[in-house]
Amino acid sequence: MEAGTLRFEVEKAKIVWGAFLRDLGRWNPATASQFENYSGKGPSVVVHNANGEKRVLEVTTTVKEARDRATAIEHDFKTRSTAEWCERYDVPVTFVTG
Repeated sequence: MEAGTLRFEVEKAKIVWGAFLRDLGRWNPATASQFENYSGKGPSVVVHNANGEKRVLEVTTTVKEARDRATAIEHDFKTRSTAEWCERYDVPVTFVTG
């Protein structure tokens, strides 16, 4: 992958195992209100740069929505200047240029 090239992907939500294990220990009614959400935030649109670094651009509620957004974001990357795209998606220019 050359400098200035990005790879767009969709990642499914992952279980946060630390929160899951902490919740297992909350059997006492006094601590039951402290349960954590261990299911993750939802499918994510991620981008990888030429150096293998990853950034999460958006979190969606469904995988289909994440795929649609990934396609739209990649189209924006191809049609806008690097500076415009980076400003729109709050990504440092150095992430793209390497």
